[in-house]
Amino acid sequence: MKLQFKSSRQMITHFLRPYWKGIMLLIATLLLETWLATLSPLVMAPMVDIALEQENIFTVAEGTQALSFSDVDLNNIDQYVSQILNFGDRSAWDVVLILSGAFLAVIGIRSAISTVSFLLYTRIRVNTLRYLQAHVFGHLLSLSMSFHNNQRSGELVTRLDRDTRGAVNSLGKIVRALATAPVMILIYSYLLITTNLTLMLLISLVALTQWVVVRSMRDRLRNLVRDEFDLIARLNAYLQEVFQNIRVVKSFAAEQFEQRNLTNRVTEMVPVHINRALFRYMQEPIVSFINGIANVSILLLSTRELFNGSLTVTGFFLFLYLGRQIISPISTLGGVYLGLQEMEAAAQRVFEMTSRISEIQDGPIDQTEFAKQIKFQNVNFSYGDEPVLENINLDIERGSMVALVGPSGAGKSTLTDLVMRFYDPTSGSIEMDGVNLKELHVETFRRLFGVVNQENLLFNATIGNNISYGRDGVSQEQIEIAAEIANAAKFIEDIPEGYETIVGDRGIRLSGGQRQRVAIARAIVHQPKILILDEATSSLDTESERLVQAAIDRVIQDTTAIVVAHRLSTVIHADKIVVLEEGRIQDQGKHKELLERSKLYRRLCELQFQMESFPELEDES
Repeated sequence: MKLQFKSSRQMITHFLRPYWKGIMLLIATLLLETWLATLSPLVMAPMVDIALEQENIFTVAEGTQALSFSDVDLNNIDQYVSQILNFGDRSAWDVVLILSGAFLAVIGIRSAISTVSFLLYTRIRVNTLRYLQAHVFGHLLSLSMSFHNNQRSGELVTRLDRDTRGAVNSLGKIVRALATAPVMILIYSYLLITTNLTLMLLISLVALTQWVVVRSMRDRLRNLVRDEFDLIARLNAYLQEVFQNIRVVKSFAAEQFEQRNLTNRVTEMVPVHINRALFRYMQEPIVSFINGIANVSILLLSTRELFNGSLTVTGFFLFLYLGRQIISPISTLGGVYLGLQEMEAAAQRVFEMTSRISEIQDGPIDQTEFAKQIKFQNVNFSYGDEPVLENINLDIERGSMVALVGPSGAGKSTLTDLVMRFYDPTSGSIEMDGVNLKELHVETFRRLFGVVNQENLLFNATIGNNISYGRDGVSQEQIEIAAEIANAAKFIEDIPEGYETIVGDRGIRLSGGQRQRVAIARAIVHQPKILILDEATSSLDTESERLVQAAIDRVIQDTTAIVVAHRLSTVIHADKIVVLEEGRIQDQGKHKELLERSKLYRRLCELQFQMESFPELEDES
């Protein structure tokens, strides 16, 4: 079942949900790590007393009641720690050793827990990214051809890679901050409030000011991130097109032209990058200035409280320390808020792509056989507002060879696209064995076909893998049989590495005729019920055309074939020739019949054949 989400947040939550146990464990480890982090400076509180050389600081007077946790504030935290560690009459040096050991123990345990939490959130982030990318990739593949015709592949790659990473890469940092910063703020706030409410109110004012500053930056930062990602996507699309067409670039000596083109595009990106970086950085100096005011205010107020006796010396030093420390997680939360905006901007771009719905929807019926015929009934088709096919009525019988001929732009390839259900008719219907194609499951239906196009691009893999592409369980024997039928076996076996030969990007290491024969083998290796040949020989030289045509003649003997023909010599023996002109069927029948009654077909023949080959044409002239 295809996943549909109502928002980008729901999308990210969905892919995080399988790891909820790990997330709960991560939060538990982060909370423990935070508790140890807040404990570290408090453990060392008695060191202030030792530094001041107070007498009998660790000796509890007889009859003195032990401190409870609810009574603890920064003025007596040193006594509480001493009470827990039970220093008694120990010497100052022994106390220093004990405190140092306790401090190192806390730090050691915290470091171990921090490592565990790092491994946890790294695992969660990587797996979430993996499944998110797989979902986006699958969704993009499921979208109809009309979508892909209007998209640049480089932009899709950017959405799939950079945007998905941007949507989840900061998850660990954000979860850590959200789990630790509030806890640290609460613990320190409790100690500060119980010690001096006035100073805590000052810190609260600092937090509020920071929040207002960060909140005001939210929307602008999100828009800048989206602008930056859009420009990067367009740049990647441009670079991919240049490298895909490198032969054209070099043929036209256009290296300098493309260099200038790239420079212009990168120059366009510079202000966007600078604005985003500057806007993101502005938070730091603004917050630093606010923190500076807060630190000075804390120093002045705590000093006044020390002078009037509201703070002990130990309390004074701890208040200065904790007052500054509590500002750090407050600033962290502000940074996390901005980080969330950047994540949301990336996630929104991913969501926009995955929320697109394919124009081609699956039907409930699995069509695994082709028994009778494919029937076009009053079919019309348009690309947007531009009509391409009009009132098409055509029967394609099982086991027959049907050729589609006509001038360029007549709608021949579009008709085969409708047969494959790359598009649905604007009106009318197409049926297979009496069932509307819209009722069929797309994947199983398309597995009935083998397709050879005019330009067949191969994958940068072995010849064997290209022949077996997309088909599970294809044996080496089946690959070799398909290659033999396609007249490809000889040249493959003449190559030192044979079927293990890497063909290069788009099959560039093979000649055009070799690529075409591999493509034919790929089309027939699974023994398709219907074979579509879309001008499969029109771009080849004479010898390559002869070999490929011989392969085609051998292949179509035992299958249903739909042939888009540029060279009419390849289809004069077809069971049915369909003559198309300006999106309409002008006539259909066998070769001799059409020569007698179709002016367009005769004209097409005259353009390709010498008059002596068709004496009946001489009589007409």
